[in-house]
Amino acid sequence: LRAVGDEGVLAIVCDSTNALKPGSSGSEGELRESLTELIGRYDGRVAVACFASNVARLQTIAQAARANDRDVALVGRSLWRMDKAARETGYLVDVPRFLTEDEAGYVPRDKILMICTGSQGEPRAALARIARDDHPNITLEQNDVVIFSSRVIPGNEKAIGRLQNALVRLGVEVVTEADHFVHVSGHPARDELVRMYQMIR
Repeated sequence: LRAVGDEGVLAIVCDSTNALKPGSSGSEGELRESLTELIGRYDGRVAVACFASNVARLQTIAQAARANDRDVALVGRSLWRMDKAARETGYLVDVPRFLTEDEAGYVPRDKILMICTGSQGEPRAALARIARDDHPNITLEQNDVVIFSSRVIPGNEKAIGRLQNALVRLGVEVVTEADHFVHVSGHPARDELVRMYQMIR
């Protein structure tokens, strides 16, 4: 950004959903450490719900899983589309191939981590189907955990609440950002926008 600024910039137009939040949105590196510690607490299956479009988060979760000797499976079509696009454009190069839903079923419960679609309570997404015991390949039960590595988008509170209640009824532990450091936003906060403007000048 400084190099671009040195060349001369006529105008810069930008915005962020966190533009009104003071401070910084947080570090993906710090989140990796936190998720690594959290995942290490569990002996059952671990599922992590996140935004499929957050490729950096897929890498963070994969690294945290690997540090705990867990294989990683993707559960949900949009995650597979994002994985394909990311690898074709040079991302996730140091992340081993993700397992399919079918393959995940053959991995011991304490050696698998599943990244799932449906963090916002979407009824047709993988996590909602798992919570309804309606998924063809994946089940969760007592002593398993679901980590919501995402924030609640305003308007989705009731759907997410219903999903989390359904998981709890299965005996699954639910972990959100209210319980542990499990999410940082990919949208810059106010101080980061200020720094960007200062670098561009």
